[in-house]
Amino acid sequence: MPRIYLQKMNMATAKLVREWTDFNDPRLIGYNYAKLSDFEIKLWYGSITTPRRKYFAVKKLDDDRFIGFIGLKQINPITRRAKLGIVFDSAYVSMGYGTEAIKLLLDKAFSDYKLREVSLEVNLFNERAYRAYRKCGFKQVDSSTEVFENQNIDMDERYFVDKSGLIYSKILTMMITKDDYYGL
Repeated sequence: MPRIYLQKMNMATAKLVREWTDFNDPRLIGYNYAKLSDFEIKLWYGSITTPRRKYFAVKKLDDDRFIGFIGLKQINPITRRAKLGIVFDSAYVSMGYGTEAIKLLLDKAFSDYKLREVSLEVNLFNERAYRAYRKCGFKQVDSSTEVFENQNIDMDERYFVDKSGLIYSKILTMMITKDDYYGL
Protein backbone atom coordinates (compact mmCIF):
# COMPACT_ATOMS: atom_id res chain seq x y z
CA MET A 1 0.00 0.00 0.00
CA PRO A 2 1.57 3.32 -1.03
CA ARG A 3 2.41 5.76 1.74
CA ILE A 4 3.68 8.60 -0.45
CA TYR A 5 3.09 10.30 -3.77
CA LEU A 6 5.15 12.52 -6.06
CA GLN A 7 3.99 16.01 -6.96
CA LYS A 8 5.68 18.38 -9.40
CA MET A 9 7.87 20.72 -7.38
CA ASN A 10 6.67 24.32 -7.05
CA MET A 11 8.05 27.36 -5.23
CA ALA A 12 5.51 27.19 -2.39
CA THR A 13 6.56 23.62 -1.63
CA ALA A 14 10.25 24.42 -2.09
CA LYS A 15 10.02 27.00 0.72
CA LEU A 16 8.83 24.27 3.09
CA VAL A 17 12.37 22.83 3.25
CA ARG A 18 12.84 25.36 6.07
CA GLU A 19 10.59 23.18 8.22
CA TRP A 20 12.86 20.17 7.84
CA THR A 21 15.03 18.74 10.60
CA ASP A 22 18.75 19.04 9.83
CA PHE A 23 21.12 16.09 9.73
CA ASN A 24 23.53 15.98 12.67
CA ASP A 25 26.12 13.94 10.76
CA PRO A 26 28.79 16.41 9.53
CA ARG A 27 29.13 14.34 6.35
CA LEU A 28 25.52 15.22 5.45
CA ILE A 29 25.52 19.00 6.01
CA GLY A 30 25.10 19.55 2.27
CA TYR A 31 21.59 18.12 2.66
CA ASN A 32 20.52 20.60 5.36
CA TYR A 33 18.07 23.10 3.89
CA ALA A 34 16.36 24.53 7.01
CA LYS A 35 18.52 27.65 7.21
CA LEU A 36 18.36 28.66 3.54
CA SER A 37 17.48 32.30 2.87
CA ASP A 38 14.70 33.31 0.47
CA PHE A 39 17.35 34.05 -2.16
CA GLU A 40 19.08 30.68 -1.66
CA ILE A 41 15.76 28.85 -2.01
CA LYS A 42 15.03 30.84 -5.17
CA LEU A 43 18.44 29.86 -6.58
CA TRP A 44 17.97 26.21 -5.64
CA TYR A 45 14.45 26.12 -7.07
CA GLY A 46 15.70 27.71 -10.28
CA SER A 47 18.41 25.06 -10.55
CA ILE A 48 15.94 22.15 -10.33
CA THR A 49 13.36 23.54 -12.75
CA THR A 50 15.41 23.69 -15.94
CA PRO A 51 14.37 21.86 -19.14
CA ARG A 52 16.73 18.94 -18.53
CA ARG A 53 15.56 18.39 -14.95
CA LYS A 54 12.29 16.99 -13.60
CA TYR A 55 11.96 17.28 -9.82
CA PHE A 56 9.12 16.23 -7.57
CA ALA A 57 8.11 16.80 -3.98
CA VAL A 58 7.73 13.58 -2.01
CA LYS A 59 4.58 13.92 0.08
CA LYS A 60 2.91 11.62 2.58
CA LEU A 61 -0.51 10.35 1.51
CA ASP A 62 -2.02 10.58 5.00
CA ASP A 63 -1.27 14.27 5.67
CA ASP A 64 0.33 15.72 2.48
CA ARG A 65 3.48 16.55 4.45
CA PHE A 66 6.49 17.43 2.26
CA ILE A 67 9.19 14.99 3.42
CA GLY A 68 11.65 14.95 0.54
CA PHE A 69 12.35 15.68 -3.08
CA ILE A 70 13.49 13.47 -5.90
CA GLY A 71 14.23 14.07 -9.51
CA LEU A 72 15.91 13.38 -12.78
CA LYS A 73 18.75 15.62 -13.92
CA GLN A 74 20.99 15.74 -16.97
CA ILE A 75 18.11 14.29 -18.98
CA ASN A 76 19.38 13.47 -22.45
CA PRO A 77 16.49 13.02 -24.90
CA ILE A 78 18.81 11.57 -27.56
CA THR A 79 20.43 8.79 -25.50
CA ARG A 80 17.37 8.60 -23.22
CA ARG A 81 19.52 8.66 -20.09
CA ALA A 82 19.33 10.71 -16.89
CA LYS A 83 20.77 10.90 -13.38
CA LEU A 84 18.73 10.53 -10.21
CA GLY A 85 18.93 12.91 -7.26
CA ILE A 86 17.12 12.52 -3.94
CA VAL A 87 17.07 14.33 -0.57
CA PHE A 88 14.87 13.72 2.47
CA ASP A 89 14.08 15.55 5.68
CA SER A 90 16.29 13.80 8.26
CA ALA A 91 13.19 13.06 10.36
CA TYR A 92 11.95 10.73 7.60
CA VAL A 93 15.02 8.66 6.72
CA SER A 94 15.40 4.93 7.49
CA MET A 95 11.64 4.40 7.16
CA GLY A 96 11.49 3.07 3.60
CA TYR A 97 10.18 6.31 2.11
CA GLY A 98 13.31 6.74 -0.02
CA THR A 99 12.98 3.30 -1.59
CA GLU A 100 9.30 3.95 -2.27
CA ALA A 101 10.06 7.36 -3.85
CA ILE A 102 12.80 5.90 -6.05
CA LYS A 103 10.42 3.26 -7.39
CA LEU A 104 7.77 5.89 -8.15
CA LEU A 105 10.35 8.02 -9.96
CA LEU A 106 11.72 5.08 -11.94
CA ASP A 107 8.18 4.28 -13.10
CA LYS A 108 7.90 7.88 -14.38
CA ALA A 109 11.38 7.80 -15.90
CA PHE A 110 10.81 4.65 -17.89
CA SER A 111 7.12 4.99 -18.80
CA ASP A 112 6.34 8.74 -18.91
CA TYR A 113 9.73 10.05 -20.06
CA LYS A 114 10.67 6.96 -22.11
CA LEU A 115 14.19 6.78 -20.65
CA ARG A 116 16.32 3.69 -21.17
CA GLU A 117 18.77 4.18 -18.32
CA VAL A 118 18.99 6.03 -15.00
CA SER A 119 22.25 6.41 -13.12
CA LEU A 120 23.31 8.07 -9.89
CA GLU A 121 26.32 8.80 -7.75
CA VAL A 122 26.43 8.01 -4.04
CA ASN A 123 29.05 8.69 -1.42
CA LEU A 124 30.43 5.38 -0.16
CA PHE A 125 29.77 6.46 3.44
CA ASN A 126 26.04 6.84 2.71
CA GLU A 127 25.22 3.19 3.37
CA ARG A 128 21.52 3.90 3.95
CA ALA A 129 21.16 5.39 0.44
CA TYR A 130 23.27 2.60 -1.08
CA ARG A 131 20.92 -0.03 0.40
CA ALA A 132 17.85 1.79 -0.97
CA TYR A 133 19.39 1.95 -4.45
CA ARG A 134 20.26 -1.76 -4.37
CA LYS A 135 16.69 -2.61 -3.26
CA CYS A 136 15.42 -0.76 -6.33
CA GLY A 137 17.70 -2.71 -8.67
CA PHE A 138 20.62 -0.30 -9.18
CA LYS A 139 24.00 -1.93 -9.75
CA GLN A 140 27.44 -0.45 -9.22
CA VAL A 141 29.17 0.32 -12.53
CA ASP A 142 32.09 2.55 -11.52
CA SER A 143 33.87 4.30 -8.67
CA SER A 144 35.75 7.57 -8.35
CA THR A 145 36.75 10.24 -5.84
CA GLU A 146 35.60 13.82 -5.54
CA VAL A 147 36.67 16.72 -3.32
CA PHE A 148 34.37 16.62 -0.29
CA GLU A 149 32.49 19.84 0.48
CA ASN A 150 33.06 19.65 4.25
CA GLN A 151 36.81 19.60 4.85
CA ASN A 152 36.30 19.77 8.66
CA ILE A 153 35.44 16.13 9.24
CA ASP A 154 37.27 13.22 10.82
CA MET A 155 38.57 11.37 7.81
CA ASP A 156 37.55 7.71 7.88
CA GLU A 157 39.82 5.95 5.37
CA ARG A 158 37.03 3.51 4.44
CA TYR A 159 35.12 6.39 2.86
CA PHE A 160 37.64 9.18 2.26
CA VAL A 161 41.13 9.68 0.90
CA ASP A 162 43.62 12.52 1.44
CA LYS A 163 45.09 13.93 -1.76
CA SER A 164 47.54 16.82 -1.39
CA GLY A 165 45.93 17.95 1.87
CA LEU A 166 42.35 17.83 0.59
CA ILE A 167 39.76 15.30 1.68
CA TYR A 168 38.17 13.39 -1.21
CA SER A 169 35.06 11.26 -0.83
CA LYS A 170 34.88 7.83 -2.42
CA ILE A 171 31.96 7.84 -4.86
CA LEU A 172 30.09 4.92 -6.39
CA THR A 173 28.31 5.25 -9.73
CA MET A 174 25.23 3.05 -9.97
CA MET A 175 22.87 2.40 -12.86
CA ILE A 176 19.62 0.69 -13.77
CA THR A 177 18.16 0.09 -17.21
CA LYS A 178 14.50 -0.02 -18.14
CA ASP A 179 14.81 -3.72 -19.02
CA ASP A 180 16.43 -4.54 -15.67
CA TYR A 181 13.83 -2.53 -13.75
CA TYR A 182 10.90 -4.27 -15.38
CA GLY A 183 12.67 -7.64 -15.31
CA LEU A 184 12.71 -8.12 -19.07
